[in-house]
Amino acid sequence: MRTLLLFIALFLTFIAKGQTCACSKDSLLQEYISCKPINFDNGSKLYWSYNCDSSWLTFKGSNGRKKIIFSLDGDLKALTTRLGYTSFTEFTNTFLVTNRVISGCCDPDDYYLHDKSSGQLKKYLGRAVFVSDNRNFPIVVTITKSGYKNRASANLNELTIYNVDTGKEFRLALTKDDIEKGMKNNGFMFPEDVFDTPSIIGGYLTLRYLIQDYKKSKKVDYKTIVIDLKKYSS
Repeated sequence: MRTLLLFIALFLTFIAKGQTCACSKDSLLQEYISCKPINFDNGSKLYWSYNCDSSWLTFKGSNGRKKIIFSLDGDLKALTTRLGYTSFTEFTNTFLVTNRVISGCCDPDDYYLHDKSSGQLKKYLGRAVFVSDNRNFPIVVTITKSGYKNRASANLNELTIYNVDTGKEFRLALTKDDIEKGMKNNGFMFPEDVFDTPSIIGGYLTLRYLIQDYKKSKKVDYKTIVIDLKKYSS
């Protein structure tokens, strides 16, 4: 209840005074909270505000309407840009938010998709094994329903290829139990940890995942998936 009341108070203050970027009690905040707006090509923008109580991220549409889409209260405001909504990728109709669930190492980030015109949350994508930063390939690849909000329903035998602009989903089956074996054999906590850094050459995405580590068994067992991104980008 207290958090809700604080959020309402911050919202009313914001409406009355506009953007606030100051705290007399903690001048260090200005060193890591940038209040410079992130401008989208449709005239919408994102910008941080803060005071001594909280920090909050505002979406402002090209029509002038404003919406607070994320906030950190109390001592957590000192982790702004290192916890929660930390970075943003613009696509044609949407923007993708990287959500950092811990300010240090080593839990994977997860991802939220917002409409670029209204700021409305469109979809929680969960954790990912590939996130594009190229508008020609507006694709996020996840282990199906693998995320902090839906871990009970995760399907470790399948990838979801999601087009962030069209909302189309495609499913790609994996060899049964490969991911579980990779986690068990290598002591991984998260299924995404079995995947190496993805690579793209000529519009083809290569994903490689580890089933058995050499350190454990004197044998390395990898599997490779190649995805033609052009097939899923329109």
